[in-house]
Amino acid sequence: MMRLFERALRRARLPVAMSQGFNPRPELSLPAPLGVGIAGCNEVLDFALREWRRPEQVRSQLEAQLPEGIRIVSLQNAPTKQDRRPRELSYRVPLMPGHPVTPACIEQVLSTRELVSHRQGGGKDKTVDIRPYIAQVRLQGSDLLLLLRCTERGTARPQEVLEALGCRAGVHYLPSALARTHVNLSSSL
Repeated sequence: MMRLFERALRRARLPVAMSQGFNPRPELSLPAPLGVGIAGCNEVLDFALREWRRPEQVRSQLEAQLPEGIRIVSLQNAPTKQDRRPRELSYRVPLMPGHPVTPACIEQVLSTRELVSHRQGGGKDKTVDIRPYIAQVRLQGSDLLLLLRCTERGTARPQEVLEALGCRAGVHYLPSALARTHVNLSSSL
């Protein structure tokens, strides 16, 4: 995605700000990178321009350079010199028939003080309490909607929340059907 937008910005001939140093790169970032296999329906790309342009002008120039299937939902000016970090991430998970998630199951998970998840990385096993990161879980028809908090210490993965609810990948949901529907940014203090 980074390379795609880097090329699109260059082809759009927008005055993108560049990093300093031996190998200058465009100043752009994805504040909340997607996990492998998770679709993004409303992602955030943060980039800086050397000079001010009207958002409508930037949008039209950039959209003309994007491949089919990628579109700009909204574009807005943001104050400079602010560290914009993801605060909340929303996910939609289509559940398969026979899934174990019920309102009572959701209530039980949300009333739990601690939900330990085991992660592997760098050759080590790590335990993480994911409960502080779960803001909201609800059923909407056959879809499970998750709202997860992001902090400086991290966030929960949607698969970890699904596991806490008793869902198994490939049995109760398809991992390829997971979709992040929104990224809520906030300025750090």
